[in-house]
Amino acid sequence: MDERLDLAPCGYLSLSEDHTILTVNKTLLQLLGFDLQGLRDCHIESILTRSSRVLFQLYFMPLIKLNGKIDEMYLVLQSASGAEVPVLLSAVRREQDGRPVHDCIVMIMRRRMEYEEQIYAAEQAARKAGEELDLLQTQLNKKRNELSGQL
Repeated sequence: MDERLDLAPCGYLSLSEDHTILTVNKTLLQLLGFDLQGLRDCHIESILTRSSRVLFQLYFMPLIKLNGKIDEMYLVLQSASGAEVPVLLSAVRREQDGRPVHDCIVMIMRRRMEYEEQIYAAEQAARKAGEELDLLQTQLNKKRNELSGQL
């Protein structure tokens, strides 16, 4: 493998037609805590969580055959330690030595998940503040009506 691809800032792996891992770069190996022998010739499903295996079977296989590519498929990989690693996977189907091969790029999504959690927390805080504001507005209107009735 080209050294630049081996040390790219994203994961790279190449899959055979039956989704056996043919090649994997050092970046992905380090991210998942495997060595090359630990992943080469393994099925991609061996590093997918259970729910991602289902998504892979339902969407990846038919779409790669139909379109010849996959753009930004959300999957969760499982590291050697069992930790879940959320990723976006993009792939392209090509021929190598007369056989179909799937070249995949894997972008880690840890920061995006953190941002989404922060956005969700901010939305919940805004919703709660809106509810409190509505309650205060209702109480204020009630007091105005009481004062108007006394005058």
